[in-house]
Amino acid sequence: MKKLFVGSLYAGGLAALLTLVYFTIKVVQSSPEISFDSRPIDPDIYRIVFISGDSGSPFWKRVKEGASSAADENVAAIEFKETFQDDAGEYLKNIEMAISSRVDGIIVQGTDDPEFIRIVNKALQKGIAVVTVFTDAPDSLRKTYVGPNHYEEGIVIGERIASRMAGQGQIGIVYGVAPTSHISLRKDGLEQALAGYPGIRILEIPPSAADSRRSSAEETNELLNRYPECKVFIGLTAEAAGGIVQVIKARDRIRNYSIYTFDENAEILDWIDKGILSATLLQHPEEIGFKSTTLILRWLEGKDNPLERNYYTPVEMIERKGAAP
Repeated sequence: MKKLFVGSLYAGGLAALLTLVYFTIKVVQSSPEISFDSRPIDPDIYRIVFISGDSGSPFWKRVKEGASSAADENVAAIEFKETFQDDAGEYLKNIEMAISSRVDGIIVQGTDDPEFIRIVNKALQKGIAVVTVFTDAPDSLRKTYVGPNHYEEGIVIGERIASRMAGQGQIGIVYGVAPTSHISLRKDGLEQALAGYPGIRILEIPPSAADSRRSSAEETNELLNRYPECKVFIGLTAEAAGGIVQVIKARDRIRNYSIYTFDENAEILDWIDKGILSATLLQHPEEIGFKSTTLILRWLEGKDNPLERNYYTPVEMIERKGAAP
């Protein structure tokens, strides 16, 4: 009887344990936006949290690989938190949680949202170093920015377009989203590069209409309706490039147009290979991750204090062969 009781007790305990494990796994699976460094955290090593706003993006996966490599080289603990791009509330919540956890440093994709700037400043006031990557928040107290110089990106693309157009023609600019700081910098650089070519005319939807409610496809359609002779387009983001391609394919032969953009992803690189896009920029995401992690650790160790205001990572143009203006 005693053995039976003990056996029943053991079986019940095992069942409870298995139930706990099952629901724990379900909780983790239901939160794919959070990934953790599985290594035990030594209290004597630096703890870094890397927060991005593009959950599941191949680009940010490569950024994270660079950051992980730098953390391994410097024997630091790094944890990654992600959200979907449009979930601003969850994004800010992740930063607040990192501050509450009293980590040593935060690497984060910057925005010009006043609430984001307030939270970054709060982190610095609590002695937590913050580095922005790929997109900046220059009005905040962040220690430095690591990523492309978006103004120079605009100049690079603009000069190449002007060369291919022989200084004459029309260019349609497509936003696809409400202008943010890095999109505005790209446009400013593009305009600067084209300022020396009076024969080139820049076409765009009035800024009051280029907001988050107007898709890149709608912008492209309106540009083509107003200026049917325009054969050169530039998408200020990868999303804008997608809208341009979609509309032109539906209306005309894609080979009759030259389409440029700034970002890299698998679809854009495939379009370059197929001759659908004329050019884009490679942005070396692994270097962004590696450099930002290395810099924040060097600052924490007192080796680079203060950091330079910006550390610009290289960009490289990739073009389709035989692109026509």
